This record gives sequence, C-alpha cells and structure tokens, in this order.
Amino acid sequence: MPGEPGRGAPFTGLRQAEYFLAVVDSGGITAAARRLHVAQPSLSQTVRAIERQAGAELFERTPRGVVPTPAGRALVEPARRLLAARRAAGLAVSDVASLRAGRLELVAHASVAADPLARAVGRFRRAHPGVGVLVEDAPDDDELVYALADGRHELAVVSLPLPSAPDLVTEELGHHDIWLAMAPGTAIAPGPVSPAEVSAMPLVAVLHGGSARHAIRRALADAGQEEGTGREEGTGHQQSSRHEQDAGRDGDSREPARAVRSWAGVVTPRLGSVIPLVLTGAGAALVDRWYAERIAEQGGVVRPLGPPVRAPFGVARRREPLSPACRVFLEILRETCAARSAGGPGPGA
Repeated sequence: MPGEPGRGAPFTGLRQAEYFLAVVDSGGITAAARRLHVAQPSLSQTVRAIERQAGAELFERTPRGVVPTPAGRALVEPARRLLAARRAAGLAVSDVASLRAGRLELVAHASVAADPLARAVGRFRRAHPGVGVLVEDAPDDDELVYALADGRHELAVVSLPLPSAPDLVTEELGHHDIWLAMAPGTAIAPGPVSPAEVSAMPLVAVLHGGSARHAIRRALADAGQEEGTGREEGTGHQQSSRHEQDAGRDGDSREPARAVRSWAGVVTPRLGSVIPLVLTGAGAALVDRWYAERIAEQGGVVRPLGPPVRAPFGVARRREPLSPACRVFLEILRETCAARSAGGPGPGA
C-alpha cells in the first residue's frame, strides 16, 4: 500500500519526490532547502518520512556532502520518471505541445557548442520564438551518460564516442576536421602538417576534453604509427596536461599503445580561451574548422593536418520517445548537419 514502510512506496506524493531529488542534485539539505524555498527543518522531516516509508536510509554524509546510499541511488531514476510523467501530462494540455511556449533544455560538449549546435539553435528559435532554449555544459563523459540514463537530461549534443550504456542510443551526425592553428607570423610551409611536425610544437591544451580528445589522439596515433614513430601524441584541441598523463590520471583503455607526443605548454579549462592564447603566441593548438576560421580571421596561421584527422559528433538520448520540442529540434539539427557536410572548403592553407 502507498506509504506503508518498507513496501517500496517511499513517496506519498509528487512533492516528496521533488524534495528527494532536490537533495540528490544539491548535495545537501541546506542547499536543497534554499533551492526549494522551504525551511531546512521541514525538508529534514520530509526526508526522514521518505526513509521511513522506504524502509531504508537513502542518504549518508561524506566529506563531499550528502550523497545517496545504494538504496537512494536506486530511487533516483524512478523519482525522475515520476516527475517527468507529471510534466508530460501538463505538456499534453498546454501550448508547449504545439511549440508556442515552453523551454527546450539541452546539454552539450564545448567542442560542438559553436558548430553545429549554435546553427541548429538559431534555426529552432527562428521557427519557434515562443520556446526558450537552455544549453548546459556537459560534465565529464561518465557523468553525462549517468545524467542521460537517470533522466536529468533528455538530449545531449556530444563528441563521439561516449562510454557505452545499454539504455542510451547515439547517432553520429557529422565530424570536425582538425586543423593546426598558430600565432600570426608563424613561419611554416604551405600545405598539410604531419603529426611529426606537430610533435615539435608546444601546444595550448584544454584540461578536460572528453571524447573529442580521445578521437583526435587515436587518429593522430594511427598517423604516427604509419610513419613508424614510437612516441605518444597529445592534442591541443581537447586534452589533459602531460603532467596528468605522466601521473597516470589520464589513462584510458581506448588509447593507442604507440603514437607521436607533443607537449602542452599551456593548459586551460575552457575551450574558448584557446583563440586568444594562440593569437598571443602562447602556443599552437589543434582545433576544429570553426575555431581555425576564427583564428585565421584575426591573422593567425592555420594548416590542415596530413593525413586528415576527423573527430565525430552527434547526439545521445534514452531509448524512449522525446518531448515535442526535443523531437523537432533533433530534426532541425539533422538537417543542419546534412547542410553543413556539403559546405565549402576550410580556411586557406
């Protein structure tokens, strides 16, 4: 029966599910109470009531804050689905279902935010100006997969591949051609740059690059192997620092055993910082075509890589129907990527 302790019915109403998830997402009672605009003692009482009804402790205190116990983690996805069902019921009788109002929420890797995501969001907003769009930065890949699987996010625009998850589907929509970008006035011969040439350059690197970094490093590693090189390549497009790699914190079973290595002269946490760092001579960088064009417009020197290096991107979502707004946006994104693949040549080399 609902509300009977230990019988698997911990929520007597939607408000309890909302309060439970607020504690999960905020990492503490105090922060969750502020977020919900309720008194902390009242929220604490509600959490204890949920635990009595569940017949198990759902939270534990750690140095990082209040985190769910195994029983609490098992309850997260059902709670999110419960609230999602409530939202879906509201959408069915509102203008949101007709895309005259509401909000589209997306999560995206920084490497795809400018291209192709910005183009698709622009087209969506022009077609449906009543629908607001929220784009959140993607966390690390494992956390992103977890957030999709448990319902926190509905659709992610990401670099591929992501860590595998049985409840998720991914769809590749295109790729980024990776270019080498250098400071204005850099003396370098015309034409493609080989991995061996890149290995001699200090690079501007992004601290947390996720899947895009792995894709670039694998491609460069393959090129390095063909040249018979035995050193390992780090990339400046999206990578952790060499110090992290040497310390073993950047280990990945997907990484190749043999490759070409260049070194990170500057490490930045934000991809957007790469442009000014390259232009001021802090180092070269491996960037996608969109960033290469912006750097070339400001006087930087850019070259393609030879052989070409491509980093795929696409979308990830759960195996269930999308909301109306998300479904329409995905179709616009597919059309945008199809048109993008037929675009002209990149910046002059």
